[in-house]
Amino acid sequence: MGRNELLLALAVLFLIGLAALASRLLEARRTGLSLRLQVFIPLAATTLILSAVFAVIVIDRFTARASLFASRAAEDEARAVAELAARVPRESLREVLQAFTHSAIDTDVAVLDARGNVVLESGEANPDVARVSAEAPIAGGGRVRVRKATFGMVQLMSDVAPKVALLAFIFALASAVVAIVIGGAVAVPIERLTRAAERVAAGERQAPLPEPRGREVRALTHALLQMRSELEERHALENFVADLSHELKNPVAAIRASAEVLTEGAADDPQTATRFALRIRESADKLQQLTQDLLSLARLEARGIEAPKPVDLCTIAREAVDAQGPTAQARNVRLELSRPEGTALVRGDPVWLRRALENLLGNAVQHSPEGARVQVQIANDPQGITAIVRDEGTGVDPAIRDRLFERFSTTRHGEGGTGLGLAIVRAVAELHGGTAQLRETSAKGSVFSLTLPRV
Repeated sequence: MGRNELLLALAVLFLIGLAALASRLLEARRTGLSLRLQVFIPLAATTLILSAVFAVIVIDRFTARASLFASRAAEDEARAVAELAARVPRESLREVLQAFTHSAIDTDVAVLDARGNVVLESGEANPDVARVSAEAPIAGGGRVRVRKATFGMVQLMSDVAPKVALLAFIFALASAVVAIVIGGAVAVPIERLTRAAERVAAGERQAPLPEPRGREVRALTHALLQMRSELEERHALENFVADLSHELKNPVAAIRASAEVLTEGAADDPQTATRFALRIRESADKLQQLTQDLLSLARLEARGIEAPKPVDLCTIAREAVDAQGPTAQARNVRLELSRPEGTALVRGDPVWLRRALENLLGNAVQHSPEGARVQVQIANDPQGITAIVRDEGTGVDPAIRDRLFERFSTTRHGEGGTGLGLAIVRAVAELHGGTAQLRETSAKGSVFSLTLPRV
């Protein structure tokens, strides 16, 4: 690649980088200046300034050296011509001067008399190029003047500019790499924390925070963990009180209404009294179940999992199936358990894991018609150990699919459901580092899964 092509390529690369930087700066007017740009801009500006200073110093030194060499050469040539002028007749001196200037480049030699008038002159220096002048006296009177052209700024730049530009480009590239490394070291942990905070805000309350690197990032991560813990405790208490007051209204109102009917004379009729007494008992049972579930969920969210240990999910699934056996038999629903060979070890609390599986099985049994089948499968997935519960019901109501694992999301309030079973399942899954989800649902049944990390 020639000199001009190299300069052109460097200029194009510089313009492309400048355009990219300008576009990022324009975008930063709307979104704010990123940490990478905050690191890159000072480094790039420093590099350009240092490159410019370096170029000025190099060119200045080259110019000074060129002027010094030209001055010394002019002085030497002036002394040599003065010695010849003192010895050679004027007619022969003209030929000597012509031969001398013919061999010299951009040199003008003149012989002056005592008054400074030009007696003989030969050669011509380019007036567009910087020149130096030197004089030497002639023995017997007069003097010789020699004017020589230096290299000139144009010639100097054409020779030095590609090298300086290449060196500046290398400096800029090195600064860009350093800026990317430094900016990444500063920005990447903060971006990871930001994404984790966004997941928490979106509902993943136990979303893990990234492993901190560096003292400042470690302190920020610790502060975020403390803030999340305090907010969770506060929100848990607020939600508990709000949900409890909301869900207690119906059974309390039913008890009050039944009691009022009984006190107004219905107690004298045995059949009416029995009917309203049964209604009071049903409402009291619902209050008891609702209170127990709310207390369990609040305790789980506030305290978390205490002292987790390796447990076999297959064993827990067998216990959950046995516990739901009487209910399934009463509804004429068959329970089937399939498990892999060996063990399926997970780390957690066996009591809460059994509670979560019992809730999934109870939900499947309640929504299955008579003679249906509920299958429980323990499988090894790439994500971990998964418990899959498959029923043959009519599917999940589309109105509650998006909030199925939220509190009090149920379509069977009148059948004794509290709407807290799946909320407890989700809380147990998240506190164990896993997930609970509705995999599929249709008129032929639904499939729920509880995935936990393997030991």
